[in-house]
Parts: sequence; C-alpha cells; structure tokens
Amino acid sequence: MRRAWLLAVVLLAVAVLAEGPALAQNKWVRGPVTEIGADTLTLTVKGVATTVKVETATRLSFPGGGTAQRAAEQGGKAGLNLRDHVKVGATVEVHYKEVAGAKVATEIRPITVADEAVSEESGEGAVSGTVVSVTSNSLVIKADGKDMKFPVTPEVRVIGTGMGTKTRELASAGKPTPVTEFLAPNDQVVVYYTGEPATPTLTAVRIVQKAFK
Repeated sequence: MRRAWLLAVVLLAVAVLAEGPALAQNKWVRGPVTEIGADTLTLTVKGVATTVKVETATRLSFPGGGTAQRAAEQGGKAGLNLRDHVKVGATVEVHYKEVAGAKVATEIRPITVADEAVSEESGEGAVSGTVVSVTSNSLVIKADGKDMKFPVTPEVRVIGTGMGTKTRELASAGKPTPVTEFLAPNDQVVVYYTGEPATPTLTAVRIVQKAFK
C-alpha cells in the first residue's frame, strides 16, 4: 500500500529559512504538476520535467494551512496529505535543496489561478519570510528568527495578486513605482535572488499575504 504523505504545514506568519553563510541555499521551480508518486512530485518547467523528492519534513504552504493542520491533528493525523491539496495539472512552486545528487523539496506552495506571474520558471535562490523594513534601496525580512537584508534596485519586480494592476495604474498616472508602494512591514513574502545568500542580488518579491491593518 502506498504510504500517505503527511507534510508539516508552514503557517504564513512564520518564516522558514536562516540567514548568512550558514544558510543552505534553496533553489526553486514553478510549473504544472505532471505526476505525483509515492514520495516524489514531478512538474514541468518550460517543457523540461523536474522531479523532487518529498519527505515528511517538506512543508506544504497555503493560506488557511494552519486551520487545515489543526483539523488534521484533531482527527488523529500527524499532518496533511499532499494529494488533498495538490492535484495533477495544478501549478505549484517548489523550493528544494540538492542533497547527494537528489532534489529534496523543502516547501511546496500551490499557486491559485488568482495569482499573477505564474509562468513556468526556475531560479537559484528563494526564501520565505516576513518583511521587517523596506525602503527604496533595501529590504529586510525575518526568516527563521534571523534578519536577511537585500539591496533593492529599480529592476526588482514585486509580484502577486493585484500588483500588475497597481503598477499599470501608477505608471499611467505618471507616478514612480518603488517597492515601498507595494511592500510594508509584516507582509508575508517570498524573495527570489541570485548569488550566494551572504551577498544576494534581489530579482523579485512575491507577496503571499498582506499584513492585516
């Protein structure tokens, strides 16, 4: 009998990675799921199949995940079943690490059809966290209880539901579009970067959930 996948849920209010040179860099891929195996997940990125290994420590991250996790625990389960939340054909973003030649998923995040910028992509580095501070030239997020600082340039994209519309509205009004127009302290974000974690080059920020006001 195929064993159930019981995955720990990461609450959106909790950051998941550490900072600096000690941080084992996460890579990431985003695309439609083509196969769900006993302990693997395969998705297609620009026509190329990418298979990651799923472990019990792999986090399944989505809005309402905390509620679902508590319901599972009340029902006597150790965690969530991935198949209940991820289906073949669905678009997901997977963060993974290279371990002994294998891609081991650290986090799986289903992407809803309402999200913007859900094209098939892959990249070198990604980290989830909470915005501590943001200015026109720097972004600080808290991840696993530690701060990570990223230099901000005009090329940095902020993506997420409604962000494209807001960008166009500002542009049509002749107004600038600095990151401070989109990000605020306590926002839950995924930060995408290139280079080493100690000296990262920020490329994009995805807003997962805006802070409650």
